[in-house]
Amino acid sequence: MKLFAGMTLHAQLSLRYILALGFVAVLTLASYGLMDNTVTTQVLGAKLLNVAGRQRMLCQRVDILAMRAEAAAGAERRAGLKELDGALQELVQGHNVLVHGPASALGMVEDSPALSVLRADDDGTEALFHGFVAQARELRELLAQGQDPGGQARERLSRSGDALLGRLDQRMDALQHMGEGSLKSLSLQVKALLGAALVGLVLTALLLLRPMIAEVVRDREHLESLVRNLETQAGTDKLTGAYNRRTWDVEIRREFSKARRQGQRLCLVMTDLDLFKHVNDEHGHQRGDRVLQEFTQCLRQAVRASDTLFRMGGEEFAVLLPGTDIENGRVTAEKLRARVADTPLDGLPITASFGVAETDGNESPDELYRRADQALYAAKANGRNRVEIAVKEV
Repeated sequence: MKLFAGMTLHAQLSLRYILALGFVAVLTLASYGLMDNTVTTQVLGAKLLNVAGRQRMLCQRVDILAMRAEAAAGAERRAGLKELDGALQELVQGHNVLVHGPASALGMVEDSPALSVLRADDDGTEALFHGFVAQARELRELLAQGQDPGGQARERLSRSGDALLGRLDQRMDALQHMGEGSLKSLSLQVKALLGAALVGLVLTALLLLRPMIAEVVRDREHLESLVRNLETQAGTDKLTGAYNRRTWDVEIRREFSKARRQGQRLCLVMTDLDLFKHVNDEHGHQRGDRVLQEFTQCLRQAVRASDTLFRMGGEEFAVLLPGTDIENGRVTAEKLRARVADTPLDGLPITASFGVAETDGNESPDELYRRADQALYAAKANGRNRVEIAVKEV
C-alpha cells in the first residue's frame, strides 16, 4: 500500500495500530452515543406517557368526582366539590403545560415529532377538552348552588369525557408507537455498529485489540443493564415497588384479550386505605410512606403469583385476578381485607375498603375500572373496612 511505502516495519506496525485504535475508537464512541440516545429516548418516552396518562386519569377523576358530588349532600357535597375543583385545576394546568407551555418544560425541542403529536389539533381535541372542562364547571356550579342538574347534564359530561378519553388514548398510542419505532431503529443501528467494530478488530489486529474488545463488551453490558433498569423503573411505582399506571394500561388490555380468547373470567379488586389522610396529618408524610410500603407488601404476600398489583395513585391500589369469577374475587378481597385489618402498618391499626368487579372481556377496561371503583366507593360509604361487589349493568 502507498500509505506504508518507505516506512520501517516498526513504523508500519505502529501506524496500523494507531489506525486500528482510531477506527475502533470512532465506532465505540458512536456506539456509546447511540446507546445513550436510546436511554434518553426511553426516559423521555416514559415521561411523556406518564404526563399524558396523568391527564387521562384526571379526566376520569373529574367525571367520577362530579358523580360523587351529585350523589352527596351537605358537608360531604362541599368536600366533594372542593376535591373536584382541585382535579379540574390540575387538569387545566397539565393541559397548558402539554399544549401551550414551552417545549423545554417537557424536556423537548420545539420541532420534536412527539411534541407535534401532543399539540396536534386537526381532530378538534382542543375544543373537546375545553368543552369538557366547561361542562364540568357548569355542573359544579349547579351543585354548589344546591340545584339538581338532572341526568342529562351528567350524561353530557360523561359522553364528553368518553370522547376526550378516546382522543387522549389515540395520542398515547401514537407516542408509544413513535417511541417503539425510534428505539427499534436505534437498536438496529447499535447492533450494526457493534458488528462493524468486531469485523474491524478481526481484519486489523485481533491480538492487539483484544483488551479493547473486552472493554467495549463491558460497556455494552453496562449500558444494556441501565436500559433494563430504566424500563423497570418506568413501569413501577418508586415508593412501593408496585406496577404503575403505565404498566396498568398495557396489562389490562393484555388480560382483556386473554379473557376473551380463552373464555375466562377476569376480576378487578380496587382498594385503598381508610382515613389515610389522618395518618399523614397526624404522623407525617414519611410515616405515611412507610404505611403505603407495608400495605403494598401485605397485599403482595396475600395474592397469587399470577395476580398483578398496581398502585393507581395516592393510597388507591388495584389487583388483577386472571381466571377468577366474582365469588372467588370476593373471597380474595375478603382475605386481603382481614389481613390488612389484622396487620398493624408501621405500628398503626389501619383498615382498608375493597370493591370487586368481574368481566368476561366483552366490555371496555374503563368500564370495568369504573364499576370496581364504584363498588369501592360503596364500601367507603357503607362504613369502611368492608368488601362490596359491583353488579354488572345490563
